[in-house]
Amino acid sequence: MPVHAQSSSDDKRLDVIPYIGVDQVVMGPLKGGGDVLTYTNVTAGVTAEVKNRRVEAVVDLQYNHSFGWSSQAVDQDVLSGVGHANFTVAPGLSLQSGGLATRVRTDGLSGASTQRDTFTSQVWSGYVGPSYTTQLGDLNVNGSYRLGYARVDDSVNQNAGAQPNGSFADSWTHSLSGSVGFSPNRVLPGIGLTASAGYDREDASQLDQRFEDLWGRVDATVPLTPTLAAVGGVGYEKIEISQRSPELGADGLPLIRNGRYVTDKSSPRALMYDFDDIIWDAGVLWRPSRRTTLQARVGERYGGMTYQGSFLWQGRDSSVAIILFDGIDSFGRMITADVAALSGSSFDVARNPFTGDITGCAFSATGGGQCFNDALSGITDANFRYRGVSAQYSLRRGPWGWGLGAGYSQRKFITPNGQTVLIRGSRDENWYGNGSVSYMFNDRDSIDLVSYINYFDASGDRPDVLNYGAFTSYYKGLSRRLSASASLGLDGVQADDFETIISAMGQVGLRYSF
Repeated sequence: MPVHAQSSSDDKRLDVIPYIGVDQVVMGPLKGGGDVLTYTNVTAGVTAEVKNRRVEAVVDLQYNHSFGWSSQAVDQDVLSGVGHANFTVAPGLSLQSGGLATRVRTDGLSGASTQRDTFTSQVWSGYVGPSYTTQLGDLNVNGSYRLGYARVDDSVNQNAGAQPNGSFADSWTHSLSGSVGFSPNRVLPGIGLTASAGYDREDASQLDQRFEDLWGRVDATVPLTPTLAAVGGVGYEKIEISQRSPELGADGLPLIRNGRYVTDKSSPRALMYDFDDIIWDAGVLWRPSRRTTLQARVGERYGGMTYQGSFLWQGRDSSVAIILFDGIDSFGRMITADVAALSGSSFDVARNPFTGDITGCAFSATGGGQCFNDALSGITDANFRYRGVSAQYSLRRGPWGWGLGAGYSQRKFITPNGQTVLIRGSRDENWYGNGSVSYMFNDRDSIDLVSYINYFDASGDRPDVLNYGAFTSYYKGLSRRLSASASLGLDGVQADDFETIISAMGQVGLRYSF
């Protein structure tokens, strides 16, 4: 049953709602081939928000089993959800954790939704780690460690004509960092200094791949006006990416098992990427109020110029975040970092009512929302130079809720010479957009509208994919615990050498909350 605990302070909240549900779904082609598919979905899930003096946590988790009504509508199991938790252990010491579960396509249509599709993979990601911050006299001291794990489980139907998703299986990541410094005018007049260092490592099971990044730097902040400061830093960084060779068969070709290379454990570790140099950057920091921060930097790293920046605005009931990024990344590190970026006391997760999948973004009017579209498009086992921009806007005011997310990225692959799937130096590009709006008529009845678009421009022989769609849902409270829903939607997929498919969808269902 739902748990509601209120105190005299608005800072304390406990709201845990488990539920079960059943709904009927029909999908029919408006364009392209395919049959009319009918499913009965049975769901069980929980939403929870906890906030008190020591704990701040938000969870949205759902299990969905689909019973197909024909040979073309196969039974499916979907576990999807996001969550994060922050535990205050002692003054200055906290423990953070979080997780994500969702599905992606594995038939070559990277970034497309899973409508009418059996070639899917289940994605898992989670992290846990402590952070510590304190002040020793005039010095600010910070330290943190994060242990992350990411995994992709392929559908058993993948060998029935589906294309591989890039061979990623699973990986463990470690991220350790610390800093010590002082603010301007605390020790030296007109300048603030911070010394920081860190170590990042990822161990992936595919070919025993390893990523290591060791860095240290000193940053300076020089106020120019009460709201504007010059910032910059210089340091040293060493990055190595290595992996072992695959086992070879009698024909001299690499052995592949379950869609992935078989690692030759006795082979020497080959170095694929080696960066060892001085790094620097400089820019400006503008902070006109405690709600608004703008930062822009240009520098040299990874053997070339880099450009990074951010704009953050936090209102009373809305937030804006725009990030310009440039780095060396992988699917495992990227999806774990996305999950770790979730924060805030609440967020809105839009679900596809026809499949149970998360549509891509978790919006938070209190800041700390995150879109996962980019990480989940074109999953590969390769490391890559990762550059792009992402933006998110969220608002929760009265009966209205709004969420907008958009972004663009480019991945330039770092692979061994001779690889045939992803060529060294080849590039993928991804554009995505998500929008949602909801309106509460009262505490029982509501309506929402969700739209999405994703264009994945793939390198090599993989197809370019455009996916777009929208759906609207109406929720009607029948009693304090029982509610009904009805949804209508449209989904389109267009890809190279594939016939464009546009599907119409309908759903009606019941949900009981405990």
